[in-house]
Amino acid sequence: MSDKFLKVATVHMDVEYANPKKNLDLLVWLCRSAAALGAKLICAPEMCLTGYLYSSPGAILPLAETVKGEALNVLKRLASECQVFLALGLAEKDHRTGMLYNSAFVISPNGQAVCHYRKINAESLWAAPGPSVQDNVFLTPWGGLGLLICSDAYNALLPRVTALKGASLILLPTNWPVAESGFPSSLFRLRAMENGTWLLVANRGGQEEELDFSKARSFLVDPGGQVSRGTSSGVDHRVRAYDLPLDQNGLIEDQRLSAFNGRQPDQYHRVYGDLSRIKNITGFLALPKAGYLDVHALAPGSAHPLDFLEKVLDLFSPGSLVLMPQADYGDENLRQINRLAKKAQVGIFAAKNGSGPGRFVSGKQIGGPIKSNFSHWPIYDFGAARLMMVDLDSLWHPELAVAAAKDGIDLILCPALELSKEDLLMLSLRPIEQLAVAASCPSSALISLIPQGHGPGRGTTALAGQVATYTVDTRLTRQKSFQDRVDFEALFLEPILESTWLRAHP
Repeated sequence: MSDKFLKVATVHMDVEYANPKKNLDLLVWLCRSAAALGAKLICAPEMCLTGYLYSSPGAILPLAETVKGEALNVLKRLASECQVFLALGLAEKDHRTGMLYNSAFVISPNGQAVCHYRKINAESLWAAPGPSVQDNVFLTPWGGLGLLICSDAYNALLPRVTALKGASLILLPTNWPVAESGFPSSLFRLRAMENGTWLLVANRGGQEEELDFSKARSFLVDPGGQVSRGTSSGVDHRVRAYDLPLDQNGLIEDQRLSAFNGRQPDQYHRVYGDLSRIKNITGFLALPKAGYLDVHALAPGSAHPLDFLEKVLDLFSPGSLVLMPQADYGDENLRQINRLAKKAQVGIFAAKNGSGPGRFVSGKQIGGPIKSNFSHWPIYDFGAARLMMVDLDSLWHPELAVAAAKDGIDLILCPALELSKEDLLMLSLRPIEQLAVAASCPSSALISLIPQGHGPGRGTTALAGQVATYTVDTRLTRQKSFQDRVDFEALFLEPILESTWLRAHP
């Protein structure tokens, strides 16, 4: 009979800048405290021995640790003594090349480093980025675990690859101050939900120059996006333990099988595209001339969508894009959409009940979808934008959004029958993958734009009986910046769902 739970813990500590000895002593004490609570897996913050902000390689070089350094030796002995898996982030100097990396290690209960990962979204002032292909998934008695560092979870493909490679739980050493609307907690919730994995986030406390961690949190996110009660920086040093449920085989219960259902890798091949050297994406991809497009997403409430459209149609200027929710549109309804589109000189987009790309409809004056070798989803050039209409379930797979963005899509349209709170969260953050999103259902509507920097995007929402309105500037959606240091090959392999541990220990 296996245990029903695995106890894991986060170490939340106020890291003293440029004082690795003091920080190491504190980390050892906190890890012992976590082990005393029964934790078998402990995660500590990013750069937890040195602090975070360094302006040059020379500034951090004297503090950097090698894989054979004394600090890691101390922690290996600690993990062995306490019989725990210990994950932590630190500044690493490669003992062969002298290159500096923002790295993370996982040390097993036998005192060995079983995972060594170098941050890809690294600090450009001093750190080299980690390689695209890294072995960041490792085996434990509870299944496969993955390791990423902080903003490597910002873009969707790195967590997705980690989950596809077999990680039921992703460890995330972090140094990330809380921004507006609780970000990055909302981001970590999405990464857990879209991959069906657990996420263990170990953040830090204190203040470091302009970085204020006083509201930063360490916590556990379950595969449904629920955040366990965590630790905030109101307390300088704190250990928090959590119970992860195990199945009858003693493995971590995840939801990856459900999350990966409906993946369409044959539609994702554009993720390989490299636009970094293309100076004029508009000309290269033959996109419409960039400019402004007024977008209106309708949330008609209990009214029939066409009745609501007629009520608000005079509010829309000619050339506007109008997105309507999914509904049971008959032939007469479709003729009415065409009449209204022609009358107001607007583009009207909607979806009939059913499934598949054939259910999407548009006002006649828009013209038919353009031909595309990329996608079977309908693509339109309308005004200053290239649009793609996609169903909600497909958009839950981030590969589709990245592939669409690399094919020049400015705006994804998602007419839906209903949108849950989880759907709205996904839709609001999907523009991180470098395209805008508009969605519509009877009870709510949303328009979300590409964010600037590592934060949430701008946008607007509407409730039942309202219209979400925003002007999309496609000059900005053409300025795409992708995370291309990705193990793309892994996106097209069969996901590892059955644990290798089980096969080795039947």
